[in-house]
Amino acid sequence: MPTQNEVFDIVDAMDRVIGEASRSLVHDRNLFHRAVHVFIQTRPGYWILQKRSAQKDLEPMLWTSSCSGHVDKGEQYVESAIRECKEELGLELGRSELEEIFRCSQCPETGNEFVRVYQARASGRIISCPDEIIETVELRLDELEVALARAPHSYASSFRHLFPFLKKKLSLT
Repeated sequence: MPTQNEVFDIVDAMDRVIGEASRSLVHDRNLFHRAVHVFIQTRPGYWILQKRSAQKDLEPMLWTSSCSGHVDKGEQYVESAIRECKEELGLELGRSELEEIFRCSQCPETGNEFVRVYQARASGRIISCPDEIIETVELRLDELEVALARAPHSYASSFRHLFPFLKKKLSLT
């Protein structure tokens, strides 16, 4: 579970590390920082979404990618993706099991986060962390697109921003 004591790298407009600050300071001052989103495929054409727990400090009770999180100070994007898969879904993935599918520069929709988006196949049983996730669902992209159009405010703002890019990339594979 996130704590305000977490420390993140602060980055400039080119995603170069220029300092570090606590989670609370980064968010209070809208400083540029880093995050990852991972989309997990459970079977051909089906992707896991999670509903964020009520305890989350940002956008609780909203649907988002299979797992996501901040990149900690000194951590590489892919290391963060591996850690988040383990913490949130109980999945032990190696670097070779994660495929980076696109990058997103910081913007208000992502909370000033530079985001790297990965995909992976579930390589084991998914065990959601109840402090992080209250529910998961498996959907095809077309089902997700309909659900998102019907109730956009049920989804985290970063997910709403990333979904069109995600759909385009995954439709090409």
